[in-house]
Amino acid sequence: MPVITDILKQRGYIHRIRFEDRPGGGRVMKFGTELPGQGTIWDSLDKVTLTHEGLATVARPDGVRIPVSEASRRSVVSERAIVTVTRSHPHPAKAARQDDPVKRAVMHLDRALREQTNQIYDAIGAIRQLLETGQTPEDIGRLRLAQGRAKVWIDQQAAYRREVIGRLKDQPTSALLAEAAQLVKDPDATREEREAVRTAQIRYEDDQAAYRELVKQRALRRQQREAEQHEWKAAQRSQDAERRRLAEQALTERRQAEAEQALAKRRQAEAAQRQAHAEKLAYLALFLSGALKKAAREGRTTTWEEIGQKTGQRLLGELGYEDKLDLLETVEKATLPGNPLWSTVLAAVGTGEALRLHRDTSQRLQRAVPDSDSDLLIQLTADCAQLRRQW
Repeated sequence: MPVITDILKQRGYIHRIRFEDRPGGGRVMKFGTELPGQGTIWDSLDKVTLTHEGLATVARPDGVRIPVSEASRRSVVSERAIVTVTRSHPHPAKAARQDDPVKRAVMHLDRALREQTNQIYDAIGAIRQLLETGQTPEDIGRLRLAQGRAKVWIDQQAAYRREVIGRLKDQPTSALLAEAAQLVKDPDATREEREAVRTAQIRYEDDQAAYRELVKQRALRRQQREAEQHEWKAAQRSQDAERRRLAEQALTERRQAEAEQALAKRRQAEAAQRQAHAEKLAYLALFLSGALKKAAREGRTTTWEEIGQKTGQRLLGELGYEDKLDLLETVEKATLPGNPLWSTVLAAVGTGEALRLHRDTSQRLQRAVPDSDSDLLIQLTADCAQLRRQW
């Protein structure tokens, strides 16, 4: 390795990284420093610190420089002599930082790991390619550290892939198959894992086909049972049709009889109510007729409330419009066609309800009345005078 040898001669040290198996599983990273004639001194990573002088280790503490050979000094001088710095170009270190493929590769990997994108393996491949080219020890350390983070992710991904495939072997489902099929696309997936997914896919398809056949057979058996039940029910319907018809007929007759009884009771109650109402009106008609004739004889008008108070039949003042109309019709049926109505003394009050009652009573008795209220009031006044003269 002539490049590494030249760097060792030039700097006096080289940093190295290696991974060792850890008891119980997993791996641990070791950091070492190689010195001329002493080999590489290895130590744990927590013994390494980063200072302004670079990486400080046990073999190379901060501030301790390893002397280099005269040939290395001449090489350094010769290398420095060929660098040309002009004001028209940016600082070489700054330009190098801006066009640092190692930095870009590490950032690409970290971004892919953080976002869990499908570019993780591309980033890992880019780091491997850089490691295969000539790099400085610091860049190799950066790449190895990034490679270690990628290794952790790859191990976790492999463990998760094994877990999914293990569950898939126990009970294949469409969701597990889809996830496993995606996981075995990883470049580090083994042939056994891909074969396990393919076998699980075949098993799942066979299970689905068997399930569909089972469902089909169940449907056929269900149809057969339904056909048998239909035939049995048809026979039962044929035997029970007459019994059901007789039962339905008896139920209809019973309901009809109950409805007729209820209707008869309702009609009887309504008739009794009408009879009681008619008797009440006939009873009140005697008091109303006497009160109307007395008011006509005295030449005055009156009201329903006044008649109720004077006759002691306060119900007369509480009657509804239809009851008042029926009561007036009952009283006036005995009035001769050419004589004024005794209820004129009620209508002559001139209220809207009194005039409307007089018009409706006259209509029932087939008597003509003026259309306008003013003409009707004139007629009512004349009728009141005629009633008084009759006495």
